[in-house]
Amino acid sequence: MTPDWITSDVTAQLYSRVGGFFTNTQRGPGHCRVCTGPASAELCSKCTAQRNEYGSRLADIVVPLAYAKGHVSPIHQSAHHVIRYKSELQPSLENLQDLQLMINTASRLHGACIAKVVGWWEALTFVPSASRPGIQHPVVELAKRVAPSASNVDKILLDNGPDISADPIRWPMATRFEIADKWQKKIAGKHVLVVDDTWVSGGKSQSAAIALKDAGAAAVTILCVARWLSQTYGDDHRLMIKEMTAPYDATACPVTGVACP
Repeated sequence: MTPDWITSDVTAQLYSRVGGFFTNTQRGPGHCRVCTGPASAELCSKCTAQRNEYGSRLADIVVPLAYAKGHVSPIHQSAHHVIRYKSELQPSLENLQDLQLMINTASRLHGACIAKVVGWWEALTFVPSASRPGIQHPVVELAKRVAPSASNVDKILLDNGPDISADPIRWPMATRFEIADKWQKKIAGKHVLVVDDTWVSGGKSQSAAIALKDAGAAAVTILCVARWLSQTYGDDHRLMIKEMTAPYDATACPVTGVACP
């Protein structure tokens, strides 16, 4: 069990650093069971369509931590954070450190909640970038901050596949990513944790999950900093952006949607 003083300390840090603009993702009625976006049924329309096409090849659990409010004028700080941390021209170290703290704290405080569903992760990777493949993309710095799980964790790397940039770009494809032979034994029969920064439609994250499942992974969890909402996506997104105002609380479980016991 995490000591109370550690919980209170990181909660205070995150409240001070990101509480003014990030707010926790929500579970339950009105929210997609997979991506936590707005939904009138158990799944939103995109997650429903993906599930119909790919079934169990998709991730077993998707765990976005907070909502990013996109296409708000002027730009909302939550969107600014997930964009600027990885800027090629002017990357923000402060933004990166905030996202690292969110990933580290969530995996430390709520890793056991993931484990209750699919067991502790035994391998760790991240969603690669088309423009900055391999370990060149700053998302690898987020993956490095995942807290140790209850077992030895193998670090693996996904390669960009032949359809990494194929249209429709925001739809999952089994050939967006490839897995080199040297990683096969580290994946087969294992639970793999995949780190990403932003979930828009799930196209890239779920493509990674499909590649891992096809390579023999027993389970895949996607741990993502932000679920992207957008004023341009319709009334349901605009309403959620308007309603999501509570400061980010690190103790609120992103897996279950309630405080951990």
